[in-house]
Amino acid sequence: MSASAPVDRVLERIAQGDDVAAACSVEGVACQHDVRVDAHYDGKPVCTVTLPWVVDGHALLFADQTIAASVAEERLASLAAALAMPVCVIRRTAAA
Repeated sequence: MSASAPVDRVLERIAQGDDVAAACSVEGVACQHDVRVDAHYDGKPVCTVTLPWVVDGHALLFADQTIAASVAEERLASLAAALAMPVCVIRRTAAA
């Protein structure tokens, strides 16, 4: 899923509930919040998307249980295909 062990550790920390910026800081990994990128279709930019986080060049997306898993997976796969960067999906349970 990711390109390096530090990114894997960051993703693991986030999945366990750590704050994204804090997890990146602990592992020494660069991150950016609210990053605007172009989404592409058929090799051409079609719209601008704001990603919640980009961690060491990887788009970080979150999936939770607020919508059906099949719908969430389809949406995430579609977005991942439209981005010109690797995509990492963090699965979280909905907050109680």
